[in-house]
Amino acid sequence: MKLTKKFSCGCLSAALIVASLAGSPANVQAASPKLNKTSATLAVGKKVTLKVQNIKKGAAIKWSSTDKSIAAVSSKGVVTAKAAGKAIVKATVSKKTLKCKITVEEESGSSTNSKDISELLAGKSYKGTAGTDQGSMDVMTITFNEDGTAEGSKLNESTFEMEEFSGTYKAVVKGKKVTITVKAGGKTFSETLTLDKDDYTSFSTKKNMMGMDITLTVEEV
Repeated sequence: MKLTKKFSCGCLSAALIVASLAGSPANVQAASPKLNKTSATLAVGKKVTLKVQNIKKGAAIKWSSTDKSIAAVSSKGVVTAKAAGKAIVKATVSKKTLKCKITVEEESGSSTNSKDISELLAGKSYKGTAGTDQGSMDVMTITFNEDGTAEGSKLNESTFEMEEFSGTYKAVVKGKKVTITVKAGGKTFSETLTLDKDDYTSFSTKKNMMGMDITLTVEEV
């Protein structure tokens, strides 16, 4: 008789527990998608693989970089360090954008000293083109003369008109970055570009112009 009572009590307790669990709302929520890294520091030429966690197998992921000349990313999330600088790699999945800050440093042992290349550019002419989602447009022309002067025209972002300039210039390269400074008409303006070709025939950079994110390509003409 005692055994029967104990068995009955045990069954009743188990039934109450099951009923309680069945009647309780689910409190556990699915984890949100996230990257396995939110920041990474690489030397030029090195790679790192980013992965999106907490997503269904086979879920579509769109990878992008704010500056491909510094950090390029493949469709598999493999980031390749191209040149010294900073960029943000983005992964878009399920209408959510995840970000990883990438810092690229010069290769160990590579020269970090600045070098004046003004004479190397002497006699060369370049044209700058801005690429946007709406198309492309010319934003600058410049000719570097043998006497250390430069002349050309550049877009005035306020009036949207090309304005001519003439003055002196200096060009300095450090790693893959080239900074060109022009002093003209009592004003000084400079642009830092990424060296795309080692013969100094092509440069590029990412910047915000007229409220738009654009790719500025400067090529020898």
